[in-house]
Amino acid sequence: MKEVNVIVFGTNAPVPASSCCDALPEAACCGPTTTMREEAENLGKHLAEKFGAAVKFTYVDVKSEEMKSYPQVAAILDKVRLPLTVFNDRPRFHGGLSTAMIENAVEELLKS
Repeated sequence: MKEVNVIVFGTNAPVPASSCCDALPEAACCGPTTTMREEAENLGKHLAEKFGAAVKFTYVDVKSEEMKSYPQVAAILDKVRLPLTVFNDRPRFHGGLSTAMIENAVEELLKS
């Protein structure tokens, strides 16, 4: 069975609620609602439900000691916006977590 390794690199920084902010930038709902870690954990749960054991999901805080295990990612952090999503050791998306885009990318990798 093919397996896709998905790693999301981020921080515990709050993430604004983008859906209401896009429509109403001055709205009170635009305050921080979740952290990158929480959004990544929700993504991980979704991928586990959708793909089961075919997806191995990990979240890494870029300010943690764990980053020492990812020197190739540490080297590009100043060139990307967090969160950074990496598939099978290859950076793919940065600046947000789109469940639909990530799910589609995983499906493509599992088919190839």
